[in-house]
Amino acid sequence: MDEIDIKAPEFAGFFEAARQGALAFPKCGSCRRFHWYPMKACPHCRSRDIAWQKVEGTGTVFSWTAVRHAFDPAYKERLPYIVALLEFDDAPGIRLVTNVEEVAPEAMRIGDRMRPRFHDSGKVTFHPAQA
Repeated sequence: MDEIDIKAPEFAGFFEAARQGALAFPKCGSCRRFHWYPMKACPHCRSRDIAWQKVEGTGTVFSWTAVRHAFDPAYKERLPYIVALLEFDDAPGIRLVTNVEEVAPEAMRIGDRMRPRFHDSGKVTFHPAQA
């Protein structure tokens, strides 16, 4: 499982917001739509008027899988772990691939509600939202 290089300049806004305890995605100032991955031009209208917009970060599981085989020995102790594709309430059109923690694979369901957890490293993981 490769992780995004937190030094890659195109992701700087994401990790800067995460270190501040917030989730942020690129949003076009012209068409007002979010997009993911970060790009120099909006994929919807081609405008270059793009800024990072903080969002609450509550989302819904669109799809997920449980990883049960360590393709890299460094992950062997983490098995099984969950990789999910999440959609966000306040960032329409965004689907983010991320890790989900604090839930067993047999308890995961499409449609489950998730909240972000921010780590000191700038990494963001998700966990079940409390009712």
